[in-house]
Amino acid sequence: MSDDDDDTKGKKGKDGKEKGGKSNLIPAVVLALGLAAGGYFMGGSGGGTAADAKEKPEAPVPGGIATMDPMSVNLADGHFLKVGVAVELAEGIEPGEFEKGEISKAKDLIIDRVAGLPMDQLTSPEGRKKVKEELTKAAKKIYPDEVLDLYFTDFVMQ
Repeated sequence: MSDDDDDTKGKKGKDGKEKGGKSNLIPAVVLALGLAAGGYFMGGSGGGTAADAKEKPEAPVPGGIATMDPMSVNLADGHFLKVGVAVELAEGIEPGEFEKGEISKAKDLIIDRVAGLPMDQLTSPEGRKKVKEELTKAAKKIYPDEVLDLYFTDFVMQ
């Protein structure tokens, strides 16, 4: 090995930096940009804060279903409605315990919202859907952490 070989490997330029070595800066920048873009397109969290987590509460997990025996409600013009309701509860709420104490509030809610309505308002699918939505919204207001949805199990008019 000659002194010339050593000179070519470790030659320094005018600014004192060694020439001939490859810079790691460019691949590092490309890698960082690639990771950032991949995280963005793959649905990364984007650096969300605790405040963001508070704005998006987790959806409640459905639990059991409490059922109510059908009851008759007076409608307008001498008609009546036999209606039964099932209440979908959040996970951790026992249907048996709900049926014992809280179902009376649901019955009162149905009587309050449905009694006196004209029969023709309830005969169409749209009319039943509207009443169901109103009942569900009111039930969620009464039971904010317990009730997820209401279902008609009986709906007979005469």
